[in-house]
Amino acid sequence: MTGLKRGTVSISPHDPDWPRQARETISILWEVFGDRAEDIQHIGSTAIEGIQAKPIIDIAVGVLNMEGLPLDRILERGFQESYNRFSSNLLYVLETDDKIRTHQVHILPYDSLQWHNYVDLRDYMNAFPEKAKEYEELKIRLVKECNNVQTAYTDGKHDYMERTLAKAREYAKNRGKV
Repeated sequence: MTGLKRGTVSISPHDPDWPRQARETISILWEVFGDRAEDIQHIGSTAIEGIQAKPIIDIAVGVLNMEGLPLDRILERGFQESYNRFSSNLLYVLETDDKIRTHQVHILPYDSLQWHNYVDLRDYMNAFPEKAKEYEELKIRLVKECNNVQTAYTDGKHDYMERTLAKAREYAKNRGKV
């Protein structure tokens, strides 16, 4: 099942349907953004093969210019504006009537550090399944320890993420070199 009730922290076994759901949402977002988007990618833990994740599909929309975006069109598609305490990126979410969040769309400058963090981390985790399992183990532990407090869960990943993002950037930089 995809979706998590607002205010709860839990993870679910990997759902092989998450990539299909992401592709469907990406298709809608291409219709919304058209040539204003440089790239649209499935990111986050649901984009990492085989690991448990918060069952929310994360999508990154990379744009060259944050001005004049067709945000009215994303609202027309049922997304709601939200807030991301970690960045100035625009965040739009899909939620059911009973406040179950199913999708998060992060709109940010293409080719920015954050864009590369999202894409490089996903690619690194998928290239090194043992690193993905290590990340999954951390997530499982934090869910047990965070007492259903989202900030405690996210803050608990901070140091691990900083170390791993450095490795992911190095992997991305060297990928394709003989």
